Amino acid sequence: MELASARQVEPVNQALGTVIFSGVYHKGACPLPCKLLPKKYFEDGASCAWSRGNQFSVYPSSRVVAERSAASSCEQSVLNIKQNVLIFSPILRKLVNESNGTFLALQKVAEPIHNSDNLVELLKLSRQYRSVIRVCIENLQDAIENEKEGLKRNELTTCLTIFYSIECVWHLCEILFIDSIPGEIVLPHLLEWVRFNFPCHEQVAAQILEACEKGSESHSEYWPTVIGMIVQGRVDVVRALLRLHSKGDLNEFRLVDNTLKTMPVYTIYGGLSTGDFMINWKHWQTECRARLSGTTFSSEPHLELIMRLIVGDYSAFELIRDRYESWFDLLGGWVMFKAPWARRHELAEHAHACAGMKSRMPDHNRLHTIVLALCEGDLHQVIHEIQQVADNGWFATHLTDILYHSGKLNILDRHQTNVANRLRESLILEYGCMLMEHKSLWSVGLSYLGHCPTEGIRRAEILVERLALHSEKRVLRIIAEAKKYGLRDMACVSSRHASAGRAGAALAWAVRARSAALASRAADTLLRRYVATRQLSATDLLLSLGSAMLISDRLLLLGKYCEFHRLYKKKEFKSAGKLLISLITSKIAPDYFWETLLLDTLPLLESDEVILSSVDTFEIMLCVEQCSKHLDSEKADLLRLALTRNLARTSLAIERTEQNQTS
Repeated sequence: MELASARQVEPVNQALGTVIFSGVYHKGACPLPCKLLPKKYFEDGASCAWSRGNQFSVYPSSRVVAERSAASSCEQSVLNIKQNVLIFSPILRKLVNESNGTFLALQKVAEPIHNSDNLVELLKLSRQYRSVIRVCIENLQDAIENEKEGLKRNELTTCLTIFYSIECVWHLCEILFIDSIPGEIVLPHLLEWVRFNFPCHEQVAAQILEACEKGSESHSEYWPTVIGMIVQGRVDVVRALLRLHSKGDLNEFRLVDNTLKTMPVYTIYGGLSTGDFMINWKHWQTECRARLSGTTFSSEPHLELIMRLIVGDYSAFELIRDRYESWFDLLGGWVMFKAPWARRHELAEHAHACAGMKSRMPDHNRLHTIVLALCEGDLHQVIHEIQQVADNGWFATHLTDILYHSGKLNILDRHQTNVANRLRESLILEYGCMLMEHKSLWSVGLSYLGHCPTEGIRRAEILVERLALHSEKRVLRIIAEAKKYGLRDMACVSSRHASAGRAGAALAWAVRARSAALASRAADTLLRRYVATRQLSATDLLLSLGSAMLISDRLLLLGKYCEFHRLYKKKEFKSAGKLLISLITSKIAPDYFWETLLLDTLPLLESDEVILSSVDTFEIMLCVEQCSKHLDSEKADLLRLALTRNLARTSLAIERTEQNQTS
């Protein structure tokens, strides 16, 4: 086994854009008999065939193989190429399984969506999703610490970055669209989001406060931490840090401390209306600007910066923008000092203000676009962007599902009908089908497809039929899972056995599935095999069918014919003959089996004892004449002779009986 060269993989990459694939040569493999992709994508006479799932195979065309074989002996090779599925890695399997449990719980409580108790349950389930993501992040962090190999470590770091972003977006989405915020006042939740997802200075602040030493400004991160705590709205922490400054007793420090102490804090249950609070807030900010306009802080530029930040000075926020990786690090502080009474629908204005701050670092990445779209309430753009996240659809599927059940996606149905439902179902279908490709996650994938009312069941039936049947235990598990969703479980298993040439097993599963078509097909296979080999298979099964053989005429014929053989071997010739005559007169036998049935009467016709009556003999004669085209002429003549002799014997037997009765 050898890796594909860059030249061989390059044309495939051109055909598939930016999708990441991994390819491996399998020597001696055969090309798959599927429809070829256009040859313009390939060089050097290569061909391509789609395989199962997101896989396809690239192989030399027959012309190239013939040319190379003529020149020198060469071994044909196939390059199997498949998408690199991130969530199939062992470390993310727990994420898949645990989120599946939350997904199924969500489907149970989803209706009716406007029930207040259900909305509370939706919030709990959203937090369960976030806790699953958090556990995944912790596992990735542990794996990175234990991983020494550079390439593997880089892959884990990339995964960690992806799920950090997922947690950040989910948390903000939960605040803005799932949680029920009293009065729609978003600031407390926004500050919580910033502190949780961007704790860049929290650890340093804790270390300084724990040391509790005067002159803490000697710490290299003292002032950046003070400013960071201001931006995150941690006013009490800022006051505590300022008191640890060696000049903390000076007038300038006391003035800043008193200003922060007297800052009005708006709460929905505080007893003040929004209007009254705005008056108090503006009065407090007027006092702050008055103190700032003088020369009080001219000797302390850091204190002056703090005062400029708390009065909502845009240039002050721009001044510290480059200290942070993103504009939304500043969003909580900007809303807190600019409009602490802001409601959810007003957040977009403040988000645009922060996003417009000058910075040396570019803000145009996907996470920034998603957060801005969330602040604007543009869920269509949010879903479009999260579909591009390289986590193979886990995030888009589950977030869209919970937003749909919370009723927040109804906005998508303004101009077209049922858009939200179709969007949700398409994402679940894609995610479920991807899981069905995995050897052990197929049951999880089936649970997702089972909750897609339009296409899910039909798609699941097709994919279940393709599952590998390694053992009886696996077959029974497939059946148990399929029964939950009303799939044609045993029917598909029977088809698989029939296609593999295991007619007996196919018949068993067809009977369990109560499928007349599959039972007829399997019984027909066994009958043809008997005609060719004179050996009857699956006799134990056939003799124990009972009333189950009535589901199909062909199965009834096979079961009764097996019973005939059993009676004949036990030398119960009368019963065997009666059963054979019933099979002949019922006319349920296919054309190819008439000869077998008629020839089976020969031993009974030639028996020393009269077994078949004259009525039975006449029935056989009628069938011989009707089916003469299916009989060899010599065999037909032999049958006619045996029938004539048996008819004569029955006549003699009748005469003797009558003589005995008269005497």
